[in-house]
Amino acid sequence: MGFWPHYLVALATVAVMLGALGIVGRLVQRARAPSGPRRIHVVESVVLAPQSVLHLVRVDAREMLVGTGDVVVLSTISE
Repeated sequence: MGFWPHYLVALATVAVMLGALGIVGRLVQRARAPSGPRRIHVVESVVLAPQSVLHLVRVDAREMLVGTGDVVVLSTISE
């Protein structure tokens, strides 16, 4: 077999292997994903400064303010 046919067969083999790995990765990701409703939801986020963000987060029935960056704030708003 010449160079180009051998090269194309090797290239096709690598492409099939990468495709198979991608499919297996997606199946594993779906299997590991939590089933049922999520308990934590980010309701809204506001950028306060380049490195500071304020998040309104709902956990079950409670809402909390969570700040990230230079100043971290954790405050419960409602029960």
